[in-house]
Amino acid sequence: MKELSFVSIIIVNYDGKKWLKDCFESLEKLDYLKDKYEVIMGDNASSDDSVEYTKKNFPWIRVLQFDKNYGFCKANNLCAKESKGEYLIFLNNDTTVTKSWLKNLVDGVLSEEYVISCACKMLYYPSNFNGKYIINTAGGKISPSGGGFYTGMREEDKKIYNIPRYTGFGCGAGVLIEKKFFIKTGGFDEQYIYGVEEMDLGLRVWMYGYKVLYVPMAVMYHFGSGTGRSKGPNPKFLFFSTLGELHFIFKNFEVKNVLNGIFYHFFIRFAMVWVTIVIYGILHRNIYISYEIIKAIIKGYFSFFRNIRETFQKRRNVQKNRQISDSELYKMGLITSFREWFKLHISLFKTVNSSTTSYLKKTTTYKTRTNLKKYEDMINIEELIKETNK
Repeated sequence: MKELSFVSIIIVNYDGKKWLKDCFESLEKLDYLKDKYEVIMGDNASSDDSVEYTKKNFPWIRVLQFDKNYGFCKANNLCAKESKGEYLIFLNNDTTVTKSWLKNLVDGVLSEEYVISCACKMLYYPSNFNGKYIINTAGGKISPSGGGFYTGMREEDKKIYNIPRYTGFGCGAGVLIEKKFFIKTGGFDEQYIYGVEEMDLGLRVWMYGYKVLYVPMAVMYHFGSGTGRSKGPNPKFLFFSTLGELHFIFKNFEVKNVLNGIFYHFFIRFAMVWVTIVIYGILHRNIYISYEIIKAIIKGYFSFFRNIRETFQKRRNVQKNRQISDSELYKMGLITSFREWFKLHISLFKTVNSSTTSYLKKTTTYKTRTNLKKYEDMINIEELIKETNK
């Protein structure tokens, strides 16, 4: 019988104390030898006693206490360098896992040559959906406009999601990857602030000649953004997501698809999704919100092109190590076709319509700039640009 692989489970936390008990207790109950896995919590200078709580109640967890908030990517990279495992699993703090989750992930990564990363079946907590089992993600596909789409998101769990298959990437809230590859290729790209880093990592696995496998038997539950962005139209998120998606396109795609990606991202995606937010801002007399959203996106473009040199430096390294073309990834269905991309954005368009309308109805009392200090406090775009340009 082959010896079990040692696994390091890494959780980055920032003021997420309320989530830790359920998450850590589920990890303690894993059907996996206790001396064959470790749990590392990287704490981004929390102010809610997360570190003290963990040390007192879960002394078996290794705590790395950082002197400031390094964000998701850098904090995970620092933890990975301190880990002992042959494999790494990046896990969010607002998750719980099933007993066989870890064993099934390890079985998955060992099941086939060249598989070095595995995605889980991630469900939302049934209590949030009237007891229904709703998919958060069952793997994902790369988007030609930067980033990607979660497979099965917000659909009911069904037989089609019980079949193992190759997938473009695994959600960063619960993904396994070989440590050697992760460290050697630079870990999570720290230019990403809000999302996209998981898609970047998955695409890197494929481009370098390896594979990502979706393992439906590895079931976990995810609340969503336990340590992260707030709900509603958020200029801060839009600024950083614009930066991230453009960086993704220029860094990873072949020249032809860089041009296609810019077309998709700017002309189509902007019109279909973000203009919707503006329209609803106007209809609900939240002009200032609309203005801040548009400003955030436009300044995201300007900020990216001012700092494009670093992206091209990373591009040279990625393309030098590429083992598979974009066209092959399209044929395998790992990058969405235009037709599929369009359908997915129509779905996203409807979701934004619904969620934005609901959100703005709750904020109709904030009708003028003088009454919108709440949104001014949300983000200072100029300050973000200064930080990005450092």
